[in-house]
Amino acid sequence: MTLIKNSAASRAPRAQEATGASPNRILRVLLAAFLGFVTLLPAPPLAAADVLQVPLAAKQRKAEPLPAGERIELSLSRAIELALKNALDLEVSALTYERSVSGITSAAGAFDPAFGVDGGLSGTSSPVFSRFDASDTKQQKLNFSFGGLSEWGGTYQVSLNNNRRDSVIQGFTLINPTLSSSFGVAITQPLLRNFGKEVNTRYVVQARIARDAAAWDFALSIQNAVQLVENAYWDLVNAISNLKAKKEALERAQDFNRITKIKIDVGALAPIDIVQTEVSIAQREQEIINAEGLIGDAEDRLKRLLNVTGSADWARRIVPTDAPAAVRLDVDVDKAIEKALSLRPEVKQRVVDIESKKLTLVYNRNQLKPRLDFTGSYGLGGVGANASLSECSLAGVSVTDCVAQGGTVITKEIDYIDAYYQMRGADYPSWAVGLTLSIPIGNRVAKGNAAAAATELELSRTSLALLRQNVALEVRNAARSLDTTFKAVVAAKKSRELAERNLEAEQKKFENGMTTSFQVAQIQNDLTTAQTAELVALSSYLKAVTAWHKSTGDILTVKGIELTGLPVTVGPTPGEEGALR
Repeated sequence: MTLIKNSAASRAPRAQEATGASPNRILRVLLAAFLGFVTLLPAPPLAAADVLQVPLAAKQRKAEPLPAGERIELSLSRAIELALKNALDLEVSALTYERSVSGITSAAGAFDPAFGVDGGLSGTSSPVFSRFDASDTKQQKLNFSFGGLSEWGGTYQVSLNNNRRDSVIQGFTLINPTLSSSFGVAITQPLLRNFGKEVNTRYVVQARIARDAAAWDFALSIQNAVQLVENAYWDLVNAISNLKAKKEALERAQDFNRITKIKIDVGALAPIDIVQTEVSIAQREQEIINAEGLIGDAEDRLKRLLNVTGSADWARRIVPTDAPAAVRLDVDVDKAIEKALSLRPEVKQRVVDIESKKLTLVYNRNQLKPRLDFTGSYGLGGVGANASLSECSLAGVSVTDCVAQGGTVITKEIDYIDAYYQMRGADYPSWAVGLTLSIPIGNRVAKGNAAAAATELELSRTSLALLRQNVALEVRNAARSLDTTFKAVVAAKKSRELAERNLEAEQKKFENGMTTSFQVAQIQNDLTTAQTAELVALSSYLKAVTAWHKSTGDILTVKGIELTGLPVTVGPTPGEEGALR
């Protein structure tokens, strides 16, 4: 690579002072101050201190005021930094990401267990027609339950039931009131339909994918913001340089007008020749007015990106401190396309979207299966009461006949806690297992959903293929734009130099009476046009460089911007399916 600079030694000799025109002075002021130099050297590597860290969390980005003073002096890097800290557009992306994080919590909530308490009192009074009926019954209950859904699709429930019953049935009630308690565990596990973690946790995984997509969307917003700020910055630099060029053109027209008047006074020119010079002055003044309007427009666009809100800041002028410089890039298009496909956030979003569609297809295909559920339960029971219970020591002998038959009446004190002792000792266990089979006839809903999910997956894959083609096309266009705009800079520079030499030669001919004031004014216009074209070409090239880095996905690295707090990588990632699952 070589370094090309505008050299004062290569400029044409200065025009005679008698003409009043000074193109070399204009060239030195205009190009040294605003065009800088055209460089073909790579930019130096960024130091660690130059890295700008941009956190993902909205609350961690603290807005900063614009530089103080009558004017807002900004370098390009400072403008980008302020935009990334102040822009509301990035706040929207950050809040959208935070909302997607909440979606993961909501989806995972389907597996949260539930704890329940059921308590109550009831009483019933009714007429009786049998000794087996109770006229008055009172009940108290206090039941506890704990259960939920597992990631494998099964449901479980653990329960502890307590029921105190006060009901007297004349002649048949041995203990009253009584407390019946039971402890049980019940499960239902699908074996075909709705079986498996992939089927039951799909919403959680898809919520994570949505979060990752939102994170990459934030990274994309940062890239877009950097590109917009840089383009707006160079637009402003170009507008200011254009105004300078127009003012220099006005000075040339005024100098030529003064010389023409002198020649008319001495009789060297006809009075009518002054008209053309005055027309040129009027044209230059109109161009200055338009150029000032372009500066205002460029400033407004940049201030919008900087999120300027106060009227005082809107009234202040922005003064760019960086001079434009064209850095020619030697690019390998094929490698750049490969890099773009691994770095671009849009590609990563489409890749994980395919993974999301796969989960939907897996679920809908699972719904085509018949339903076969395993059910199982195990329980323990017990009864307690606050009473004394008499029984005969002889088995099968009533208390009334116990003594007569040689037995002994034994009195036992029982309490409500005995019900729990009986459960602890597994005195009264119960269990049950079973299978439930359900075969849908037709099952057209599931078939239709599965077909639609398969179509959505293929559509997502096709969209990824199209995106890859568009990314490759964008990189190729950006590379072509780099080449053409840089050539345009070189050509515009040469055209401006030739226009300066042409004007100098025409002015010498005018001094010798070999041309007209109209011809000199026309060539002055040509020089102004050439200078404007050079400024536009340089600005276009700088924008093309930004667009190149944006298209290849490395614009943040080139600008020294590091995103923190992202749950995903913004570095190279394989673009095939499953790489970002």
